[in-house]
Amino acid sequence: MTDVVIHSPAYYLHNFLEPYEPFINSLITRLTDFVNNSLTNEIAIHILEIIQKSSQADFVFVLGDRGEDNWVIKSQNYLAEDIEEDAYLENLKSIIFPIIFDKSVFHPGHHGSYKTYKTKNGIVKALVVIPLQSPQKAEVMVVCGLKQDSYLLGDAFGRILSSFYQACHKKPLEPALVEAIILDDLKRDFGFVSASLHQKRFQLFRERLQRMIVFFEPVLHLDPEDLFISGWEALARNPDSLTAPSDLFEAAELWRHDFMIELDRYFLIVATKSYLEARQRAKQNRSHDIVPLSVNVYPESLMQTAYFETVRQILKDKVISPRNLILEISEKAEVPHYKDGIRLKYPLKTFKNKLLEYVRKFQIRFAIDDFGVGYSSVSRLAGLNPCHVKIDREILHHRTSEIIIRFVHELVGANNLNPSNVIVEGVDETTPISLHRLKEIGVNYIQGHIVGKPKPEIYRLSFDKAELLRKLLLENKSM
Repeated sequence: MTDVVIHSPAYYLHNFLEPYEPFINSLITRLTDFVNNSLTNEIAIHILEIIQKSSQADFVFVLGDRGEDNWVIKSQNYLAEDIEEDAYLENLKSIIFPIIFDKSVFHPGHHGSYKTYKTKNGIVKALVVIPLQSPQKAEVMVVCGLKQDSYLLGDAFGRILSSFYQACHKKPLEPALVEAIILDDLKRDFGFVSASLHQKRFQLFRERLQRMIVFFEPVLHLDPEDLFISGWEALARNPDSLTAPSDLFEAAELWRHDFMIELDRYFLIVATKSYLEARQRAKQNRSHDIVPLSVNVYPESLMQTAYFETVRQILKDKVISPRNLILEISEKAEVPHYKDGIRLKYPLKTFKNKLLEYVRKFQIRFAIDDFGVGYSSVSRLAGLNPCHVKIDREILHHRTSEIIIRFVHELVGANNLNPSNVIVEGVDETTPISLHRLKEIGVNYIQGHIVGKPKPEIYRLSFDKAELLRKLLLENKSM
């Protein structure tokens, strides 16, 4: 007798966060409506109103500790007309306060506690107490009147509401940012999220990425007789605050892989295009006027075909020439240990071989960024053979900064590089080591606000700036 084989589709194992997706969507949809239509400043009340309606609770309020366990209501939503507030709260005091006074609600292993109770009508319901801050400055949210068998009575509910509440108090109030914070916190706390939540976070990430702009920071050739801008580093900036979009980098490092690749591909495209446009505005189109552009990239991205092809297309379109493109590998991220889901036997060797493929096919150069922090090591530097090495600004504030800088020079020299190709980052007026001293110990390139702050334009070093830097270079005293 022949066995009958029935072909049916395979299904992924369901993630425990999937039931919470409609709840998160409800929070963000109601928040969006509030932001778009609100004419009131009573944000705190409306945040609790959104929580109450989305969780189908009776009442939501926030308690704050004034000290010595003197808890007071800081904010609350409006109760339904058929609920008497004073009687309702009086009935729940015997449940809420023992939870708070026991301090177990602030246990780091979970995001809240719950208890069931009977209403005057004999209906069994549940209330949840969620910590919002540490016990030293304690606040808790109390959500009353959930169904006793509600799927919301799980740890994720406390995490979601805590994230939502705290994110809603950041300015400006942006629903997309609030949703991103919720999803990041779930990923951070629980490790795995559902496929649809991952996809939603990726969509938010891409939308946020589209708003990013590029500024350029100069690299200075440090010689009193020959001061000039030798290159530029492309830096990502928020269009509103003009600060670094740290949330993008944090999200990429949290979610990794497709987030990192998307960030690096998009940034490479925008950075090289912006550099071309900036050169055209500055009328720097002759080949001898053009200096190299450094663009940061995660090691993870360099291993991926999508990034490789993006580099190929940019060079093919002549957005930038190969000799003027330097990819700076961040030392804050480790070399990938997996390729296509398979663990690499020799990660550094595999990574180096990939870099050699870039060099052979595109004739571009690589550099090491942030040396001295994260995953930087002697073996890693020796194995990658970069065109230059950047010493992280944090090193300048160590008592042993001069010893470290000398060591990096010796290491670079031993790696068959020109020791002058060491760049010290983050040099400004507050740096505890002077330009004169940096030059004395062999530093030939610096980068930082003392040279010029990041700007959307590129330029030549002005006469006044050159004279100031020349004076600092010749003065034998601290800045």
